[in-house]
Amino acid sequence: MIYIHQWGSLNRKEGEALDVKAALKEVAPKMVRRTDRFIQLALLGAYRAVDGNPIDPHTALYMASGQGNLAVFNRLRDQRYIDHQPPKPIDFINSLSNTAGFYVAQFLGLHGKNLNLAQHGFVAEMALLLAQNDLRLGKEDQVLIGGVDELLQPASFTRKFLGICDGRELGEGSNWMLLNTRKEGALASLEVVSGVMSLTEVKQHLEAVTKTTKVAFGLRCNEAAVNALLEGNALERFCYESGCGFYETAAFYAMNRFIEEGEGRMLFIENFEEDFRLFEVDVLQS
Repeated sequence: MIYIHQWGSLNRKEGEALDVKAALKEVAPKMVRRTDRFIQLALLGAYRAVDGNPIDPHTALYMASGQGNLAVFNRLRDQRYIDHQPPKPIDFINSLSNTAGFYVAQFLGLHGKNLNLAQHGFVAEMALLLAQNDLRLGKEDQVLIGGVDELLQPASFTRKFLGICDGRELGEGSNWMLLNTRKEGALASLEVVSGVMSLTEVKQHLEAVTKTTKVAFGLRCNEAAVNALLEGNALERFCYESGCGFYETAAFYAMNRFIEEGEGRMLFIENFEEDFRLFEVDVLQS
């Protein structure tokens, strides 16, 4: 079992105002220079997770993102093919996948392992599974893990590459939590199911969960799958979706919202193409 000891969220829905640069200047003015919005989102979310308190400098840092820092690649493209200029040095540096993780580690004084995961589908679940395995195997004593996604403009472009065609509201977020294997002082326990499941296997899994468990669905779960999984059982649904727009790492946001509610167990189900992945959060204290 692994445990969640701290969490922090930064979340914005499409159309809401949020001056990320100004917010970061209030808590970390020295970190604004040479950073872009994606990196600033990562810094602010991580700052909220540690709540301004120092953490063990050997803590590993795992950062997940559905699409990574795509904005910097857009700028590099414009500089090269529209302006016919060489890339600006800072944009070239920030195009490295793990630059945001570097800035977060520098800001928090961390010098442990620093990983960046970006993939289309199950990115949050795979990052959590990696952290769970490394903690259980003793490869890491503590992991600061977060999911960061930036809403790129125009939104029509973002919908296209995310494969979101139903006009649903988009969003962006930076949601983080501190994990280790120590129960004492923990806010919640976390169990990530290691294998991929089919729809039928998830239905069988739901038959075995306790009736007080709430079920939450990832933002890629379609209504047909949700209805099929809820049919024939009395499990209560945990609805977090109205608080966020669509972004790939919103599973971290759902976890943080459930812990914030202060009690109970949540089974989170994510769906990508024909596959399903699950994890459970059991709140120990608010």
